[in-house]
Amino acid sequence: MKKIEDNNTLVFIVDVKANKHQIKQAVKKLYDIDVAKVNTLIRPDGEKKAYVRLAPDYDALDVANKVSFLCCELPHHLVQVMCLLVTKT
Repeated sequence: MKKIEDNNTLVFIVDVKANKHQIKQAVKKLYDIDVAKVNTLIRPDGEKKAYVRLAPDYDALDVANKVSFLCCELPHHLVQVMCLLVTKT
């Protein structure tokens, strides 16, 4: 929550093979928002985490609320597919 509010940043778990450019394009396409910057790290458990900072004219908290609402409406297996799509575009 702190990253969302203080840094206008969303956090995603992405495919370990996804690069910053692919992540930026996928987030832009899926959520129709402009991305300012992407930072990534690979966690000790092997998963890749992407910190996506939004452009100043977008509010990460608003986007997060829309995304979580969307995910709550989808069956669990579709949410997993949607998360994979973020890294495959």
